[in-house]
Amino acid sequence: MSAPEIRLLEPADHLAASGLLVHLNPDCPTEVLLQRFRTILAEHDHYVPVGAFVDGRLVGFAGVWIATKIWCGKYLEIDNFVVHPGHRSEGIGGALMDFLETLAKERGCNLQTLDAWTTNHASHRLYHRRGFEVWGFHFVKPLGPLDQ
Repeated sequence: MSAPEIRLLEPADHLAASGLLVHLNPDCPTEVLLQRFRTILAEHDHYVPVGAFVDGRLVGFAGVWIATKIWCGKYLEIDNFVVHPGHRSEGIGGALMDFLETLAKERGCNLQTLDAWTTNHASHRLYHRRGFEVWGFHFVKPLGPLDQ
């Protein structure tokens, strides 16, 4: 397999991205995921969608937030990192991570952060191999249904 092409997504890629997001959010309708994705893009200019392409087909995705927090300064938060199940263990996740680290450095970020489901052990192994450390917990308090 040739190295994937990693690049910022264009509007024509958005539907394919929402198709990948289904793998992370199987209980949420695709239409809802696509609408949320489009809302984020329309309302937040510090959100950057990135894709990994093999033979012109989107097989990996990460949305990243580039912002500033009091405790760390400028940071890049990796959000919704996913590789299509049929393309896992092909180096796509690593190539996408390399691109995101370069992007963070180019944008002057002090660190990268990400959240991972506690049950997603395969992702934990990848993130640890890539130099990520667990520094805290992400607490969540649902206020209503998450699939709407």
